[in-house]
Amino acid sequence: MPYAIQRDENVRDAVLRIMNEQVARARAQLTDAKAPLAKRIHDARKRFKETRAVVRMVRDSLGPQFAVENAWFRDAGRDLAVARDAHAVIEALEKLEGIAPATKKKAQRALTARRDAMSARELKGRITNVLAQLDAVVTRLAFWPLSGESFDSLAGGLARTYRRGRKAMRAAVRSHSPAALHEWRKRVKEHWYHIQLLQYVWPSAMKSYADVLEELSHALGDHHDLFVLRGIIAASPRDFGKPPAVVKLLDAIDARQQDLETRATEIGSRVYAETPKAWLARIRNYWEAWRER
Repeated sequence: MPYAIQRDENVRDAVLRIMNEQVARARAQLTDAKAPLAKRIHDARKRFKETRAVVRMVRDSLGPQFAVENAWFRDAGRDLAVARDAHAVIEALEKLEGIAPATKKKAQRALTARRDAMSARELKGRITNVLAQLDAVVTRLAFWPLSGESFDSLAGGLARTYRRGRKAMRAAVRSHSPAALHEWRKRVKEHWYHIQLLQYVWPSAMKSYADVLEELSHALGDHHDLFVLRGIIAASPRDFGKPPAVVKLLDAIDARQQDLETRATEIGSRVYAETPKAWLARIRNYWEAWRER
């Protein structure tokens, strides 16, 4: 079934169904021998981010169990992140403009060699480590202390995520630091997943909103990937060409990051225009109208 609460489901059943389905999908993706290792890891990490968003949405109901589940899905994603980052910087390079073809080609070779230096054995070891813990996750799900069937059981988590995203945006706009922008991106993705979970509350409106959040997330994600790429170049500049070529490459990164930050700020100012209280009240009204049909 979709990653979304259905109208005929109570909240507890919907949450447990979604969690079990996403864990099963992650397991299937990690064990898909036909898929490249990088894709297996990329897809499974998405599932873990989706499940972690559910955990955060029902945080108030989970009580002390929240810390256990939040930490597990966070650490599982981090354990697989190294492969994702090695591939993401190559994609970030490909999106850069104004670079001489020879410079881009040399940089691609350097980044590809860096990615390929990670042995299949290491990546498979990381996958095996995560898979070994999934059975325990499924067992814990059966004992989740979920309570409440109304919107109130979700309201605290939804509002908290929106509020944290609004605060993170202000910090990012004020400081312009890569760390603050990356923190904002994490909060945006979490909010985006929550909107996907509520997509049937008002399909046309929620889809449009989710599309905007996806665009914002991608802009901030591309900004972060370029930050990682800049760090790799700075650590081994000779791998990327002669000094003039490297300077032009870094200038292209700076220009692209500025464009992405500007775009993210424009979108974010609209996404977070409402106060958390007003935003939650609007979503609550959508929910109640949907449930009363």
